[in-house]
Amino acid sequence: MDVKKIREKADGCLEEQVRLLTEYAKVDCESGYLPGNRKTVDMTREMLSGIPGIEMKEIFCEGIGTHLIARVNAGNKNGKIVLNAHLDTVFAEGFTAKYPPYRDDEGWLHGLGTGDCKAGVVISAYAVKIASELGLLPDKEIVFIYSCDEEIGSPTGCKVFEAEAAGAECAYVFEYAVKTDDGYGVVSQRDGVILGALDVKGVEAHAGGAYMEGHSAIKELAHKILKYYSFNDYEREIYYNVAPISGGRPNGIVAGDAHMEFCVAGLPTNESFKEAEANIESLAASNEDPFCTTTVEHHILFPALEKNEAGSAAVELVKKAGEAMGIKITDIADPTATDACWFYYYGVPALDAFGAIQQGIHTTEEKVYIPSIAEMTALFTAVLGTMKE
Repeated sequence: MDVKKIREKADGCLEEQVRLLTEYAKVDCESGYLPGNRKTVDMTREMLSGIPGIEMKEIFCEGIGTHLIARVNAGNKNGKIVLNAHLDTVFAEGFTAKYPPYRDDEGWLHGLGTGDCKAGVVISAYAVKIASELGLLPDKEIVFIYSCDEEIGSPTGCKVFEAEAAGAECAYVFEYAVKTDDGYGVVSQRDGVILGALDVKGVEAHAGGAYMEGHSAIKELAHKILKYYSFNDYEREIYYNVAPISGGRPNGIVAGDAHMEFCVAGLPTNESFKEAEANIESLAASNEDPFCTTTVEHHILFPALEKNEAGSAAVELVKKAGEAMGIKITDIADPTATDACWFYYYGVPALDAFGAIQQGIHTTEEKVYIPSIAEMTALFTAVLGTMKE
């Protein structure tokens, strides 16, 4: 593996990658916004078309958008790896016009969705392209999955992941890079998240003339909220949060209904979901006011990505590639959830954080550090070359 040639190729592609990222950052592509999703899919297809032998297909999901799946060495029987990044953002229609992309004098490209995670899209594509040009592609099927609903928990993307999980040796996820003091972190552990909602029904009554005939749903909800926050486990960093809340009609009426939404974040293992689910369900088991009724629903937003032997072996391969490139790789855990969690849930070892260094994720100040695009492209090219050895 010629490290010098890898770096030369990665450096040579950088301006083209920045140009593409700039164009991506001009497109509104919030999860579920179909016109923007269509533009990003078309742009990505054009970018991928430069990889020899690539095959592409689309999976459209009504009301969500289109997932793009592409394959190199399709049907190869010697193994399969998955490369994943997402095309959606958290920014609604009109945001890119208000916050257009630009480069500053300190090496940053500012633009909505550049770090999360369009940089991962271009890094994954160009790493495979460079590896193909240098004869470094492993004798395996390489499957790109560019999904369109990660920002809302991948309700349809997870089905695509499940379908591609069979036979996959590892999934490499291109969320933003994690810079360490002396290199980069590869994420092999992520926490899971539950979302849910709770509704209370009470009895309305006039707040002055018939107060004692009423049974306040808002008062009952207050008890539920306090109980919910009591589940917080600060030592284990498992956090229960409520927002938003609503309820009642004008303040002259005892509230007949109340509503809250909630999340549980920081669930370290998939086994720990059982405890959280039991806590959530206990909220509806009894009421302070027996005239009130409570219903609750919850669902997994992201399962947990757990560390295991197969994932550790994949980390060692990345460390070896990093060593060849002069980049120190550290195996780390991260509390946030990404699609890496879903791959693990479906039985595929997953590693994350192969995108670019970023700042301001999910804000209008989002930006990526341009030199890191070339460095991470070179690193993953070396990962592919190390698989070939």
